[in-house]
Amino acid sequence: MQRGLDPGWAWQSAFNGRGPWWNAGASHMNDAYRTAFFVHLGLLFLIGLHRHVNRA
Repeated sequence: MQRGLDPGWAWQSAFNGRGPWWNAGASHMNDAYRTAFFVHLGLLFLIGLHRHVNRA
């Protein structure tokens, strides 16, 4: 909920019985953690880097 998810969706995603690997690719995680969050942390955005290299 702190990342902006609806409380019901946050509860359902927290207790869905699936592990972290499945949840990492789920739409609720994409809603909670946008690409800008990881760029702000200084992490590489590999898809963006791949697109940039292939444009050249």
